[in-house]
Amino acid sequence: MKLDIGLNLKQVQKLMMTPQLKQAIEILQLNSYELNELITNELETNPMLEASEEREDIIDAYIEMNKNSDLDKYNYSSDDEEKDDYSFENIVYNETSLTDHLMFQLHITPLQKKLKEICKVIIYDLDSNGYLNDDVKKLSEEYKFNEADVLKALNIVQSFDPPGVGARNLNECLKLQLKSKNLYNGIIKEIIDNYLYEIADNKLAYIAKKLNVDIKEVQNAVDEIKKLNPRPGASFSSYNDTKYVIPDAYIKKVNGDYVVLINESLYPGLRINKSYESILTATDDDNIKKYLSNKIQSAMWLIKSIESRRDTLYKVLSAIVKEQREFFDRIQKYIKPMNLKKNSRNRWCS
Repeated sequence: MKLDIGLNLKQVQKLMMTPQLKQAIEILQLNSYELNELITNELETNPMLEASEEREDIIDAYIEMNKNSDLDKYNYSSDDEEKDDYSFENIVYNETSLTDHLMFQLHITPLQKKLKEICKVIIYDLDSNGYLNDDVKKLSEEYKFNEADVLKALNIVQSFDPPGVGARNLNECLKLQLKSKNLYNGIIKEIIDNYLYEIADNKLAYIAKKLNVDIKEVQNAVDEIKKLNPRPGASFSSYNDTKYVIPDAYIKKVNGDYVVLINESLYPGLRINKSYESILTATDDDNIKKYLSNKIQSAMWLIKSIESRRDTLYKVLSAIVKEQREFFDRIQKYIKPMNLKKNSRNRWCS
């Protein structure tokens, strides 16, 4: 067999991940706090970059702006229902309280008004670990609810994430988590129902003897039980930690149509520092020229990347609003699945 060695030319289209492109992608993914920190840091470290207007702290500015804001609260309820007191703006970008997490799930769950009100009472009655503070009878008497309705509402709250929330005791908390995994059966069910104290005392041989099974089966069941979280609400933040949400944009209904309003306070005017730019053109020092040239290039790419973030955000939100009109009108059961690849090709990047 004869082997031929030669050179071939071939044209291939390939996307090169340049440092500038990488920066633009990273900036696109930043939330409002991170973007503010990035801009502040760049203004402090890059002499070629300056703010065209005095920058305020975005948190203080946002709080002040909304003290007497006449912006309408988002109304996602249908016309024949009263407005829900839940607001998406209550969800903090990085940490969410257990109450907010549960209220969001309640808000998108189609329920009768009365049952939803009972669910709210139950959610606000939970302690920081996710357990119900008061028993069903007490809640029924205090709020003049039918006891059967309170039980029904409790079952609904207990179906929410995180598994185990709304439990009245440890036993019920573990049961709820096992049921969510379809594991509340067989030996595990027997142990949860009858031998929790024995698990605490590590009496595995005793449990195996009582259940007439091999101790290895008991050990496997106990290992599964130990994976459960006895405090399902503890991982959420507390309302004691005051945080504010700085939205990237607003969606407002104007003359029957939904419009996207970008939060311009996140995009302060940035520009090239003219004083240093004049030094760049006047100096003969190669080191200074190289330093300032790199800094001016970095500043220009930052300005371009931030503007690109703004434009992309507007296109994405506009596409979502167009596709999810029924969701914004009624919210319950009307959200449509959206394919990222398809929509980015057809709408977002057009």
